[in-house]
Amino acid sequence: MNKTYPFKQAVITGIVSAIFATGAFAIVDSLNQHNGWNINPASIRGFVGLLTLIILGIGIYAGMQSIKQANQGQLSYKQALLTGFLIALTVGIAMAVLGLAYTGLINPGYTDYMITEGKKALLAKGGSPGNIAKGIADLQMQFSPFIQVLQALVGQTAAGTVIALVMAAFISTKK
Repeated sequence: MNKTYPFKQAVITGIVSAIFATGAFAIVDSLNQHNGWNINPASIRGFVGLLTLIILGIGIYAGMQSIKQANQGQLSYKQALLTGFLIALTVGIAMAVLGLAYTGLINPGYTDYMITEGKKALLAKGGSPGNIAKGIADLQMQFSPFIQVLQALVGQTAAGTVIALVMAAFISTKK
C-alpha cells in the first residue's frame, strides 16, 4: 500500500481546530466581559490562534505517522512535507469556512464588536484624529469577512508548512 494523503487526520484536525478557535474565543471573551479583565478581544483572538497551532502540529504529526505506518515504516522527507502541507491546507480551509459561518450566521455582530473594541483601544491610547481614523479604517479592513477568511487560510497553511518542514526532518525515514 502506498498511502499518500492522511484524509482522516486532516479533517479531524481541521474540525477540532475550528471548533476550538470559535469556542475558546467565545468563552474567554465572555469571561473577559463578565469579570472586567479589560483584555482587548483582538488579543484574545490572537492567543487562541496561537493555541490552534498546537492542535495543527499534533494533527500533522498524526498524519505523518499514519502515512509512515501505511507505507511499512517508510516516509521520505518529501512525503512528510507534502503530508504536513496538505493537512495544513485542509485545516486552513476548515478554519476559513467555520470562521465565515461564525461571523455570518452564529455571531453576525462579531465584526462590529471587534471594530468597536478596537476603536476603544485606539481612543484610550490617544493620538491625532488622523491616526485614529486610519486605525479605525485598518480595523474595518482587518475584520472584514474576506480578510478573516484569508487570514485563516493563509495563516494555518503557512504555519503548518513551517511546522511540517521541521517535523519532517525528525519523522522521515533516514536512508
